[in-house]
Amino acid sequence: MRRARRRGATAHLLAVGRRASAGAAGRRDPRLTLQALSLVLAAAAAALLVWCVQAVHAVHEAREARVTARLPVPVMPPDARPAAWWTQSDDSWREWTFSVVHLEPAAPSAPLPPGLPRWPRPGEAFVSPALLDVMPAAATRFGRLAGTVAEEGLADAGELFVYVRPPAGVTIKGHETTLGITGFGAERPAGPPSFVSQSFDRPESDLYWLLVPQLGLPAAVLLAVSSRLGARQRDGRLAVLYAIGGGRSVRARIAAGECLRPLAAGTVLAGVPLVAATLTGIRLPLTGYAVSAADLAPLRWQFPLALAGVWAALCLLFAALHLRVRPAGSGRPRPARPLPSAWPGTVSAVGGLAVVSGAAAGGAMGIRLFVLGTTLTLIGLPPLLGRAAARVSVRLTRQGTGNPARLVGGRWAAAHPTVIARAGAALVVMLGLVAQAVVMVTDLTSEARHATVLGERLDDRLLEVYSAPAGAAAHARFTAALGPGDRVLRVVPGDGASGTGPPVLRGDCRDLAALGAMRTCPRDRAVPVHDVFSERTPRTEALRWMSFGLVHVQAASSRAQLLREQGPFVVLTSGPEGRERAERAARATLPLPHVGVPGDTSVIGAQARARQADWVVLVAAVGFLLLALAGAAGLLHAFLDRADELRALAGYTSGAGFHLRVAWWGMGVPMACSLGLAALFAGVLAAVNVGFLSPSASSPLGLLGGALALAALVCGAATVLGGWLGARFTHRWVPRGD
Repeated sequence: MRRARRRGATAHLLAVGRRASAGAAGRRDPRLTLQALSLVLAAAAAALLVWCVQAVHAVHEAREARVTARLPVPVMPPDARPAAWWTQSDDSWREWTFSVVHLEPAAPSAPLPPGLPRWPRPGEAFVSPALLDVMPAAATRFGRLAGTVAEEGLADAGELFVYVRPPAGVTIKGHETTLGITGFGAERPAGPPSFVSQSFDRPESDLYWLLVPQLGLPAAVLLAVSSRLGARQRDGRLAVLYAIGGGRSVRARIAAGECLRPLAAGTVLAGVPLVAATLTGIRLPLTGYAVSAADLAPLRWQFPLALAGVWAALCLLFAALHLRVRPAGSGRPRPARPLPSAWPGTVSAVGGLAVVSGAAAGGAMGIRLFVLGTTLTLIGLPPLLGRAAARVSVRLTRQGTGNPARLVGGRWAAAHPTVIARAGAALVVMLGLVAQAVVMVTDLTSEARHATVLGERLDDRLLEVYSAPAGAAAHARFTAALGPGDRVLRVVPGDGASGTGPPVLRGDCRDLAALGAMRTCPRDRAVPVHDVFSERTPRTEALRWMSFGLVHVQAASSRAQLLREQGPFVVLTSGPEGRERAERAARATLPLPHVGVPGDTSVIGAQARARQADWVVLVAAVGFLLLALAGAAGLLHAFLDRADELRALAGYTSGAGFHLRVAWWGMGVPMACSLGLAALFAGVLAAVNVGFLSPSASSPLGLLGGALALAALVCGAATVLGGWLGARFTHRWVPRGD
């Protein structure tokens, strides 16, 4: 092999590998085509992963820049004079929460907030387009609609955001939460987000943890499967090279020659549409998240450069997988039927015990045990499913000895249980893990479950209204702006000696009676709720969920006393538009108002977390499809690798019917058995989780059904393709002179 070290030897060795991957002259071997397609898919998956990682970073950088640009710059006392007054609050709509920024210019030269064409006039509001889409009432809820916030003033296109200027006669100046500012563009402080947004605002690292395992694993599996397709022929070539003195470098360059063109084709095929997406922007399915072309602009030059690195890294990895020469089998006698390994059953049994123990224990410890048991069970499950499929094939073969296709296909599957296990291993593991992730993410806390039921029963008929301190005149204007059938109560501080007693709910006796049937209407002193009301109603239960805590009840001496005191209002609305009417009244008369339903904060937080399941399903769907293709490619290649055994029968059959039936019994039936059992097991695990640990979680049956249908479609296509290719491959041989 000394010549291999001379100049130009690398190009020669790469050409040797390229010719080996192309096959002999004439008709191309379908197994080599299958290997090339697997390499193309591996490169496409790696390119998609790199694009997603770069896109996440670019989008987060653009979001941070826009959010920082609208942060207020506070005045530095005592010399500076504010150019505007600024404060922030939050509001909610059904399961959505969003930021409401109140601002008021203090000087004619006050700089505009980003995204606004002008300062809003008193009583006007600028609303984000996404908020108008999900809540049409936003056009009148915050005052007169002056326009929409432009893209440069929003974190992303889906952000729910409002700029409001108080109406005439109401000011935000002088309140505790109000800032005097000189402009916008302050540095973002460390800690929680400065604004509330219902678009996907998880940290950048969370998306990396979601993307890398669910896209990186399929890319690695596809590359590993591609390296073992055609292993018998490749190992023979490398063993000959090793015998005549070829070193690791020679073997690596020949192996690299096999993958250069397919990997280059995969990176280009995936790179072209992904680069096009940076020019047009993209809206992600399921989540509805819109990524603008401006945010992806850095990828127009970064991604093509990264593609070259992806291609080179994949070539090196593929070559590294062939550095070791696999020794040929020795002449030592082997048992005809080796005993199956016991570790899968042991691991699955231990995992099942942990699952049952976790479901019985409950709580945080029960969830940890359940997750551990699920992981162990999924590790040991694929080999067991392969053995189960092999046993099913044996039984079917015994019952179908009169059917040649059933006999040949069933015995082939029974003799290769590891092929079935490898084909379904990644599918089984991802199916189980994604189902559990969806259940755990969509589960509501105990408080959120109770608050959800309470909100459904109240139906926005009981509201709590907060505001900054205001005078009796503002309170009178607020109550006058409500509907004629609305009732108003007031929560005031306790009357203890130190002023720290329980808060007191005051109102007219007729208004208090609207909460529920009363035993008595206390006038002289405050009485606990359970001593006042004779029955529990949704409205009396709502008092326990209000942010001011458990209250006592006392009748108000007069309407004027109710308006003079300070504290939140409790409004009992009438009619379907009661909440919107209360919102408009509060924003027209009170400084910095907030209107909410008792317990809605618990529900909104849980619903926001549940919406993250869409992101999990979206990324997992891509990974699951790639893993299904990888498993189908391995199974199909293993079937075609034994197609030579059908050559003798090919001379006595015509068409592809016989080969299709052999492929059905050899690939279709075992994989259907394996996938069916996997989906059943994943469903049982999810049912245990929902039944004992996550009672309010969404059912994963739709996810399992869709994943099973996708896997069945891919495996069915592989079965048909295997039969058709097997027929074309074996009909070349015709017996002569027998």
